Amino acid sequence: MSQSHPQAKKFTTTVHVYWHECDAARIAYYGNFLKWVEQAEEDLFMARGRTRAEVYLELQIGFPRVEVWIRYRKPARLSDTLEVTWWVEKRTRTSLVARTEMRRRGETELVAEATSRLVCINKEFQPTAIPEPMIELLGDYLPPVTQHTREEVSPHHDAPAQKEKHHW
Repeated sequence: MSQSHPQAKKFTTTVHVYWHECDAARIAYYGNFLKWVEQAEEDLFMARGRTRAEVYLELQIGFPRVEVWIRYRKPARLSDTLEVTWWVEKRTRTSLVARTEMRRRGETELVAEATSRLVCINKEFQPTAIPEPMIELLGDYLPPVTQHTREEVSPHHDAPAQKEKHHW
């Protein structure tokens, strides 16, 4: 994908695969990967000196995921340490498209990759502009604002984009 704007800074954290996250074959349950995406986001906020919850409460906003796509490339196994890299690929006035890559510590091959679209909402659950204090907090982890498009997060370039109405 060609981009005409500078890429935002990437944030990397680690997660450990615990017994309670695995099945009988000692492979991480697939639902945990989305949990690890959110954990990376939370770790980014904490690395910036705030928790996500306190920022959202203070600014009276939320950032629900309205689309998520995950590709599992190889299993995460019991006791693995995964490096989870998270970054914002695209920012509009009201939304973020975030990418995540997970690798076993010290390896280059992907275990999984994810893309998600988050929309900033107010306390009435209506889309709202991302507040300036949040933009300042995340700083160079955010790319410049781009125009909103309906291409959304689907990485399937051969699939036609859906023309359905979004409530966000």
